Formats: sequence, C-alpha cells, structure tokens
Amino acid sequence: MIISFCQDLTSHSSTYFGYGATMLKKFTVSNYRQFNEPLEFDLTAGGYAFNTTCVQNDLVKLALIYGENGAGKSNLGWAIFDLVSHLTNNENNLSKDNYLNALSKDKYAKFKFEFDFLYRDKNKKSVFYEYQKNENGILISEKLRIDNELVLDYQLNNPFFTNLSGTESLNKNINPSQNLSAVKYIYSNSSLDKRNPNNAVFVKFMEFVNHILYFRNVFSGKDYIGYKEGLDNISEDIIANKNLKDFQTFLNECGINYELVTVKNFNKQNIGIKMGDKVLSFFDIVSTGTLSLTFFYYWWQSIKKNKIPLLFIDEFDCSYHFALSEKIVEKLKELPNTQVILTTHNTNLLSNELIRPDCGFVIDGKQIKSLNNLTQKELREVHNLEKLYQAGHFNNE
Repeated sequence: MIISFCQDLTSHSSTYFGYGATMLKKFTVSNYRQFNEPLEFDLTAGGYAFNTTCVQNDLVKLALIYGENGAGKSNLGWAIFDLVSHLTNNENNLSKDNYLNALSKDKYAKFKFEFDFLYRDKNKKSVFYEYQKNENGILISEKLRIDNELVLDYQLNNPFFTNLSGTESLNKNINPSQNLSAVKYIYSNSSLDKRNPNNAVFVKFMEFVNHILYFRNVFSGKDYIGYKEGLDNISEDIIANKNLKDFQTFLNECGINYELVTVKNFNKQNIGIKMGDKVLSFFDIVSTGTLSLTFFYYWWQSIKKNKIPLLFIDEFDCSYHFALSEKIVEKLKELPNTQVILTTHNTNLLSNELIRPDCGFVIDGKQIKSLNNLTQKELREVHNLEKLYQAGHFNNE
C-alpha cells in the first residue's frame, strides 16, 4: 500500500472554486496532426453497477486509453489541452509544427468540447465550446454556448458577439495581430456579476481551464501543459516544502529502498542518496522508472489537494511494475473531484476488478471507443477484459 497516496485526499474538502463535478463529457477534433476525419471521445458512462468510483454523474471519471505506438494517444492529449494555449497564461510546450493533418484539404483544425458543470443546488449546466485554428495555430473563430444559448461568437477580423451581462460597454473589436481569444479577453477585462447564471458558469469554465493539467510520465523536466506558468525545480521543491522524508517513504513503499539526504551544490539544495559513507546525486544514478515516479510525486502534491479538475497523464505507467501501476490507478480513482485520463500499453490493467468496460478505451488513430461500444457481446463483471482484448474482441471496426 502506498501510504503517501492516501494523505490529504479528504482533508481539502473545500475544493478549488467548488468544482465537485465539473467534467469533460465529449471532445471532437479534426484536421489536427494525425486526426484527419473527426475523432470523437465520448465519456458518457454505461449502466454498470460495479466499480462506481470510476464514474460520477453519469460520466467516466477515470478513463484508461489503450493503443499501439503511433495510434494517437499523445496527440489526443495535446488536442484536448490545445485550449490551454489561448485561454490561459499557463505553460504549454505544444509544437506548432505539422499542426494540420497532412492529408486534409481543410485549412483549419477544428475542436469541439462539451462539459457538464454543477450549478447552484446541483443543477447541471452544459457548456459547449468550439474553435478553429490555422496551420500556424492562430485562432480563427470560437463559439461558446451555455445549454442551448449562444453567449459568445467570434470570427477573426470581425467584432465579437456576446450577451454576457456586464460586457455591454466592452470594446468588441480585437486586434487580429494579437491572436487573442474573445473568451479570454472578456474574462480578463470584464467584471462579471456571478449572481447571473450564465456569468457564473462562464467564470467557472475559465477557472476550470486554468487548473487542468497534462503531463507525460517520462522524466523530461518540462513535458507538461497547464495548471501554472512554470515548472519548479523538482529537487528544490521537494526540499523547500519539507517533503524529503515523505518522498523517501513514497519511494520505499514503491519498492525503491533509498535513504535520501539534502546536499548543497553551488549554493543550491539537491537530493542525494546516502550509501554507506558516500552521498551520490539522486538524479545521476536512479533508473528511468524512478525518475518517472519522481515526476509523478512532484505533481501529486497538487493533485491530492483537489487543485486539478481534469488530469491527463500520458504513458502514466512508463517503466512501472504492473502491480505498482494498479496501485496508482486505485489511488487516482479515490480522488473526489478530479476526472482522470490515462494512456497505457499495459493490458493487465484491463480488468473489471480495477475499472469497468465503459472506462477502458481503444484508440487506433482514426477513432476512439469504449470497450462496451466495441463489441456486440454483453460484458459483465465476471468477464476477463484483458483476454477479450487480446483475442481481438475490441477491434475498432
């Protein structure tokens, strides 16, 4: 059992901005990188009565995405988090190279999102956000609807339309050279009275986008999108927050038995490993798997405090032992207010003991579907999903 994962999951009940059930319901992308035709990622839950912690409010709360190398798992994450680049000031290292699909004749990449928000007294509001970008990643148009009402419409080189209360005197002309989102412009330059239902949902939507996080669980130091404006030095962050002993406990319970100490190097504090009378630099000698765990531990400090409403971890179990992968999934399932999307090559995780058929997805570069929508077979709790997957019962055909 990984004790470090259990800490503080319930101690932060006053979650950021009251996000209890702000969740992605559906995402569609086309003409973006390898996605030529529209690819729809539908997170609507099925009617299964087991593993209910994997779903919330009829939506998939924890999704595991499987696919061969080059099937589009990373591109799907980049596509979902593309909106971070124009709606926030948060970090993103998304490349604009080969932004459009090479085979498409369309001039623009198209992105469509549907979110479910809980409003006052647990009333559900749907937010539909769509936009287009050109080959250079320049925003061409965007629309925002709340339920069935159009609240914003922007076309490059034209004044934008909005009926949000409090924007009446706002200049509706955006300088085309600024590559500025009208949604972000309104959020940054208006004082919106949140007693108005549409205003409240609009603000909540922007706060949501400002707190979502994507990262690859391969230690590269900067491979993440969203949540904040810069990645701290991981070693200094662990030491400054007095988490060195907790980090050591975390590693020990993952089967990595190191004694960690603080070392100074050129007036900077770094993590060292004590071996007998010697102290060796942590990052110079540890394995790739340990580096991946270190990167995960760094982000876990924010994740466990319910600061992140949507979390996408690409190759989440890179270099992990399969038993450790299962433990991490179990702990991510326990997060009360975080929707989690994980990509993996580990078919051992295809288990009804861990997830359920509507929470496992297969992507093949052209489409992505949940396991229950990939077969005519009625899937039950007793079925071995991994064996069915390996036998070819879940082909995207």
